[in-house]
Amino acid sequence: MTPSPQQQPEVVRVPVLRLRAEPRSTNAHGRVHAGWLMFQIDTAGAICAEKLAKGPVTTVAVNAFQLTSPIHVGDVVSLYAECFRLGQKSVTLKVTVEAERLGGEVVPITEVIATYVAIDADGKSRIIS
Repeated sequence: MTPSPQQQPEVVRVPVLRLRAEPRSTNAHGRVHAGWLMFQIDTAGAICAEKLAKGPVTTVAVNAFQLTSPIHVGDVVSLYAECFRLGQKSVTLKVTVEAERLGGEVVPITEVIATYVAIDADGKSRIIS
């Protein structure tokens, strides 16, 4: 017997990183600079990739970076990361970004595919154990 929708467990997404967009991260019109957001995406991705790689990683690729909505000062930005591919030496993630407006509305901002390579103490690629 298949469980009814009411019996299905709810999937809870937990952000890797959550932060508020502050005035120092925005332009004169109160919108976040894309460079600030890219830094946050790379940070969230690296946190997840390091956990999967069991050690340090370095970013080697990011796909197209397209924003579907602006981030405004005061928005709470949530970044989610999920493993897209785990290779011998690399981790490819999908990083999803959402912004919660001051009124409570949650809007999608972007999705990025980023690839990280596991590195050793000398910065050379290593096998993920």
